Amino acid sequence: MSNQIKHYPVDNGDQGLISIEENGYTTNIMVDCNIRDSSKEGNTPEQYDVKGDLTKTLKKRKVNDVEGVLYTDIFILTHGDDDHLHGFEKNFYQGDPKNYKKKNMDDGEILIDVLWFSPMVMGTATNEDEKCFNKEAKRRIKLHRDKDSAKNLPGNRIVIIGYDGNEDLNGLDLVRRIPGEVVTRFNERDLKTFSIFIHSPYQQHLTDEEVDKNRVSVVFQARFKSSETSTDYCTLAMFGGDADHKAWETILKKTKKYKNDIKQKALNWDILIAPHHCSWTFFNDCPQKENPDPVASSLEFLSYRRKSGKIVASSKLIKDNDDNPPHYKAKQEYVKTLEKESDFLNTANTPNSSSPEPIVFIITPNGPSKAPKSAAGSAITSAGGTGAVGKAITQG
Repeated sequence: MSNQIKHYPVDNGDQGLISIEENGYTTNIMVDCNIRDSSKEGNTPEQYDVKGDLTKTLKKRKVNDVEGVLYTDIFILTHGDDDHLHGFEKNFYQGDPKNYKKKNMDDGEILIDVLWFSPMVMGTATNEDEKCFNKEAKRRIKLHRDKDSAKNLPGNRIVIIGYDGNEDLNGLDLVRRIPGEVVTRFNERDLKTFSIFIHSPYQQHLTDEEVDKNRVSVVFQARFKSSETSTDYCTLAMFGGDADHKAWETILKKTKKYKNDIKQKALNWDILIAPHHCSWTFFNDCPQKENPDPVASSLEFLSYRRKSGKIVASSKLIKDNDDNPPHYKAKQEYVKTLEKESDFLNTANTPNSSSPEPIVFIITPNGPSKAPKSAAGSAITSAGGTGAVGKAITQG
């Protein structure tokens, strides 16, 4: 298969899937999840069956004595809000992978080889899925902290993104990834044509007494090369969770301070997932009527768009009203930065609002190309394999 990025239509929520094929092996990286029971098996036509697509798309392997177990190489949680983690408890396996049984497969539980998360998992959960995610993360953390022999088995692996002052995470630098770091190793495989540049969260964001989850969203740039010997990136995609304009201002300042805007092209983008589901919070404080002018740092970040850049709003249908998110004025500001209005895509109406399908970008040597409708549920058949080593370019 070709390398691709898939954005699922989940109303005001996020669920993405990055797939990288290299040397006959496909690495799948899931970013957040929003799997609604009402969308399954076509029960609600206007809601896309995310779980059905994952069942067709994800790879399968034998686990213990169970054949045909669905798994993803990596699951990245940007932050724990319900619209980024909905359905985690019911659709993903939690616990010791040695205990995965046929019943787990029959229940459709997806195995996660490597879990990526910020230190926020040690904090207070605000919804049931976040409680389950945090419990699973802490189970894996304990294995690594205790130097358990099973810590590096698929299903136990972790990557912690960012620092904080929690003593329970001390001594885990081998699985830490921090802003300014480039990750090239994914699920025990070194990739030559794909990497991730970590942008956020920063330490000061994680030590505030009252933490805004949106502000501490994991932000990263997914970077594709057309070949191992390429010196440039054919596609740069920015994932920002719900990070607000203050977080993006910090990202801009830190990246420029360490000259990673030049050395790593870390601010450039061909694809941008509009933060917080096309909310006004990317541009300024809310309400918009009291803060009508976009802050300079957000507009500066948007100016790093490469030719024919695309913006994807993972949100419900954007209408000319006072909703936020998505916010109509925010959409207008995004469109101003693009070559043409059709480069702004809304998951709720692609191809139409009555039966939306995933927005799929095929990664080509000339950049991302929007795939035809038939590519939405394309299957991946690749050999199974067995978290992440980075090249330090620290932005402290």
